[in-house]
Amino acid sequence: MLKTKLVCFLLLSAHALFVIAGSPSGGEEVSLTIKDSGYSLSMNRTTGSVSYLGKDENLLADANEPLFRIRFRNEDGTPYIYTATDARTCTFVKRGKRLTFAYSDFPDRVFQVLVSVGADKKDGLFHFSMKVDTDDQIEWMEYPCVSVKETTSEDEGILWPYNEGGFFSDASKHYYIEPEYPSQGNYGMYPGMVLTPFIAQVTHKGGVYFGAHDPLHNTRQVDFRKTAEGIHLQLRLYPGAEKGSYVSGEETVLGCFEGNWYDAADIYRHYFDSHHKGFVRLEENKSLPKWYFEPYVVLTYCVRGHHDMDEMSPNKLFPYVNAMPIIEDFTRQTGAPVMALLMHWEGTAPWAPPYVWPPYGGEDALREFVNRMHGIGGEVGVYCSGMGWTQKSNLVDYDKSQAFKDGHLEKYMCLAPDGSLPLSRICTGQRSGYDLCPSTDFTRRTLTEEMKKIRSSGVAYIQMMDQNHGGTPYMCYSHDHGHPAVPGKWESEAANELYEQVLKENPGLVLGCESAAAEPFIPKILFSDNRCGLNFNGGQPVPLYSYIYHEYVTNFMGNNVCGDGFVDCRQTPEIFQYRLAYSFLAGDFLTVVINDEGVILWAWGQRDFSPAYRPDREASLTLIKRLTEWRKACPEYLQFGRTKHPLPFECGQSQIFTNMGPVNVPDVLSTSYEHKGKTVHFLVNWRNTEVNVRSSAFVGREYSFRRGAERMACLNGSILLPPLSVIAVY
Repeated sequence: MLKTKLVCFLLLSAHALFVIAGSPSGGEEVSLTIKDSGYSLSMNRTTGSVSYLGKDENLLADANEPLFRIRFRNEDGTPYIYTATDARTCTFVKRGKRLTFAYSDFPDRVFQVLVSVGADKKDGLFHFSMKVDTDDQIEWMEYPCVSVKETTSEDEGILWPYNEGGFFSDASKHYYIEPEYPSQGNYGMYPGMVLTPFIAQVTHKGGVYFGAHDPLHNTRQVDFRKTAEGIHLQLRLYPGAEKGSYVSGEETVLGCFEGNWYDAADIYRHYFDSHHKGFVRLEENKSLPKWYFEPYVVLTYCVRGHHDMDEMSPNKLFPYVNAMPIIEDFTRQTGAPVMALLMHWEGTAPWAPPYVWPPYGGEDALREFVNRMHGIGGEVGVYCSGMGWTQKSNLVDYDKSQAFKDGHLEKYMCLAPDGSLPLSRICTGQRSGYDLCPSTDFTRRTLTEEMKKIRSSGVAYIQMMDQNHGGTPYMCYSHDHGHPAVPGKWESEAANELYEQVLKENPGLVLGCESAAAEPFIPKILFSDNRCGLNFNGGQPVPLYSYIYHEYVTNFMGNNVCGDGFVDCRQTPEIFQYRLAYSFLAGDFLTVVINDEGVILWAWGQRDFSPAYRPDREASLTLIKRLTEWRKACPEYLQFGRTKHPLPFECGQSQIFTNMGPVNVPDVLSTSYEHKGKTVHFLVNWRNTEVNVRSSAFVGREYSFRRGAERMACLNGSILLPPLSVIAVY
């Protein structure tokens, strides 16, 4: 079998191997250069290790990493890893703007690897490809393996497209988690909580960009970890291929840039702009309902208990219509229509997928509430809990163990590499159960039927994939589901087929997930639970997702679960106002979490309900009202516009006290949007005190505090923003 594959491998590589046989001897390093930029890439001609990337200075750490790592799986699921340094034979050739390394004679196994890299003057990047000739099952391939140097400045660090985007100036504060089965939601996986497949380091001496310009949206791990030598940038490909040989495309790219994180994002955005097939700009999207384009505020709360591990008796917001006075008062104070987004509403058990219907209290009770909300111009949405199977609820008397046994449902669950079925790691406090495999008919049929039942009540929005961050299913290694027995893009393809079926059967329904939708799901998952505050766990949030995808999707600010664990809200009492300003500028709908008395909370799941531990209600409602006024006045920018680099300015800074130490943030947040050739720069003072902003870029510009109000000229480059105010600079 291998001999046949080896012939194919040699045919693919014949030209390269022929030249290798006559390749010249010389120094230890061989290089490629991008002519226009002058950036060079050097590799060790004996081992293939990437040793240099940069122009005037090497931006890589001296880590002497192997060019590749590959993890295989035995028939029994046992993993084993080989690296480039395990090969006893490595041959090399350089032909024009391309380097090729061939590896063979590995201990104990018969396989061969060919890695090729070329310099592309069109995009200014170095493109890598990899071919593996084997009889074994490939699980993942990591290539090229590179590390960057540590940085010390606050404005230097790692840009990571995790949960909207985070900037990590101290890599030692990042908690790296190795992906494994059963899955956790917080892995650095794309698609998943990593929403865009690249990572970058920003430094004063130049930046390193490392990504996947992959129109096929292959599954990848995109992460970083501190090592003794520096910071390892991890970009693993999970090809999801059947057992045997694999040939990649040239979508893995490595390169350099100058500037800040926006400049790194520009590299990927340029690629996305040329390859966004199937994406429809919101301004042209005729499939979305009217409410999606209104300045709604999402009001989220539970109708049973007070937090996830509470006892589940009804609270003051049940029956559902009991919430109407709170909702109507909120609308009066803010001028914003409300979407009530319900938790613990399921008639089965809270967070107990896949079965959620009928609603707690019965269909008539929910339908009455929906009708009352429609009567005041509001909408209703519901949280679900993703692609999971609940064996038993830990909150109420609900047990599906017998149905599971009788229906032999284990055959539809995500299985481990050894074929076993351990319990899921998702929501273990709320339930015990398993992860459903998206490729099975049972999963598609069951979830489609449940979504149709919910939609029949008039509910406008279903956060169908809560717990499945980014809209992504979890790892499955089954040999019997009709997919390769390893993770890969088949997972996202199967999920997209499910979403398409749900939307086809429920016209006008909008679906969502936890975190924003990862790139391959954006056309079908268009309203999701963003939680920028999660990136305060070791770094700070940056609006990377909005910068790339703003024209195509609108999300909401999210329930901030765990947010009061990552941020000390007592020491940072204005953090909720910061989040409101941040989300507004990112183009998200604002979100308020309340308890059953209408009190604004820091986050869903908080346990302290004392009067001293809550956001400033008056300040919060004032800011929401002003942000809503701007959202009503400027949808062409704030919802449909193309994000631009913000104008540079100086202002005071505040500290946000996180579990990893204080983080400095500006007292005024800003972004810029372009629409039909016109650009507006929005600035928000989220503080309870006035703030002066200064910039030479303001000189000669006009600004206003309301759309349509008289514009004032900025003559000296200084603008004074009152507390909780918004201005537009033209």
